Amino acid sequence: MFDDIGAPLPHGLTEAFTETASRDGLTLVIGTGSVAAVNIGGLLHELSSVLPGPTAVILTEAARRFVTPAAVRHLGRCPVLTCETTGPELRPLHVWLTDVARRVLVYPASAGFLGRVAGGLATDLASTTYLCATGIPTLVVPSMHPRMGNGALVRQNVRRLMAAGAQVLHPRDGAAPPVAEVAAALAALTAVPAQTPPS
Repeated sequence: MFDDIGAPLPHGLTEAFTETASRDGLTLVIGTGSVAAVNIGGLLHELSSVLPGPTAVILTEAARRFVTPAAVRHLGRCPVLTCETTGPELRPLHVWLTDVARRVLVYPASAGFLGRVAGGLATDLASTTYLCATGIPTLVVPSMHPRMGNGALVRQNVRRLMAAGAQVLHPRDGAAPPVAEVAAALAALTAVPAQTPPS
């Protein structure tokens, strides 16, 4: 596990970060094993310009074949979490993360990850956290070869996640949309509607 900038606590997060996340709410990004994971650094830059509060990233083992935690941590200036530990206040980390998260983004979402969470399988920190994020606005951005993405089983898994409340930003010819579009979609998902002045 890699910590935020500063002295880490036993769970890998700094005290300043956990206090800010608890107060202001957290944007939680889950990166899985798709080649689009190389764009997570650029995505974090876009998110910082459109969303308030801190961000944390969970990288699956497969995602780390495309991008290292150290690189994401440096580019995003945010904590990168790779394994389950005891979180702040001795709570399980996935519980603490979903207690303070205001929004969850899965970028990129591989076919393997979609299948696991659609089937309710909690096999690592990423899937455990996703399944614990009940009621939190969630945006899923699939990215895979078109033949895989258009297959009946993958499409069925996407529909199951949508039926459970997730919003899906669909790929274009298998590729995830540009990171600026992803960031804007996540911001719109959690935007507070403007109040209509009384007439």
